[in-house]
Amino acid sequence: MSLETAARSLAEGAIDYISKPLDISRIRELCRRTAEQAKHATRQPVAVLDPQIPTTAMVGKSPRMLEVFKDIGRVASSNANVLITGASGTGKELVARAIHLHSKRAEQPFIPVNCGSLTETILESELFGHEKGAFTGADRLHKGLVETSTGGTLFLDEVAETALSFQVKLLRVIQEQQVRRVGSNSSIPVDVRIIAASNRDVPDLMRRGLFREDLYYRLSVVQIAVPSLEERREDIPLLIAHFLQQFTHKNDRAVTIDHEAIEYLQAQSWPGNVRELENTINRLAIFASTGRVSMVDVKAEAQRVVRNDRQVRDLGAAAPDRLLELERQHIIHILKATHGNKSEAARRLGIERKTLYKKALRLGINLQSVEKL
Repeated sequence: MSLETAARSLAEGAIDYISKPLDISRIRELCRRTAEQAKHATRQPVAVLDPQIPTTAMVGKSPRMLEVFKDIGRVASSNANVLITGASGTGKELVARAIHLHSKRAEQPFIPVNCGSLTETILESELFGHEKGAFTGADRLHKGLVETSTGGTLFLDEVAETALSFQVKLLRVIQEQQVRRVGSNSSIPVDVRIIAASNRDVPDLMRRGLFREDLYYRLSVVQIAVPSLEERREDIPLLIAHFLQQFTHKNDRAVTIDHEAIEYLQAQSWPGNVRELENTINRLAIFASTGRVSMVDVKAEAQRVVRNDRQVRDLGAAAPDRLLELERQHIIHILKATHGNKSEAARRLGIERKTLYKKALRLGINLQSVEKL
């Protein structure tokens, strides 16, 4: 099943896309529905996608993935904002890239941002930009990613991890299609499509007051749910073949896999979804000295993972203390590097100054005598 074929067909005006094996009853129903729609349809010119657009890495032929491919094809040619949901490792960014590549914005920037990895102040500065002198360390004007991606697509991954105060500012950008840099009194017009993603239950977060309802409806004009690997097990052999093909291309070394090894992998649990499967196949390919992955290799890899998991559990009791000590040493290192400047240390740590004081108290760090630390 090709994402490109489905997306291009639907974007060029196809009513639906049916994959093999063909279901006669479904074809009849589709013909009836098409004839009914034709009575009321007004023919409009449609955008034809460039056949040279590079293909994506999305692979699948399961019914759930077919629906995802069709959703991509239907929404790509519009400017509607999209919210992509699904567990970690299911390929939400691949869906976002596919929408962009099959849209009229394909020649413009596609800029991904992991909202969960940045503090609120850094995220605001990165997205909206800042003026020179807006805060300590802002020694030059900085254009934000919203501004630099104008004409293209901005992908906000893990958008549900953002603070409510940030969500208000993001909502304003979406509503007004204008961005105001930090420290500025004027707004800059932008033309950017927002595609957001989350692995959390956003409606539940709204009920708990952790996500703004108005922002949710602005982001989820169209919502695409990416299935877990558990929900599309029939795609695992295709994915394995795809990852081995990628490995061959990158390493110029062909690796094959036995059929019984594929069946064994297909029966396993993959809590990390496609990302976990890809990592496993790459490891198997790297250590396949004969160029062939056998059942023995696959079972040996499974045992190695079990041993590593057991070691992690054994270290679990001591881990919190070790992490606290690592955090303490890191904060001390930053304080020394900034010669005891609390504001600058907090900025480098990506936290508020008051948070630095709280951490210092909890970790037994004397902020007044950093030279003696």
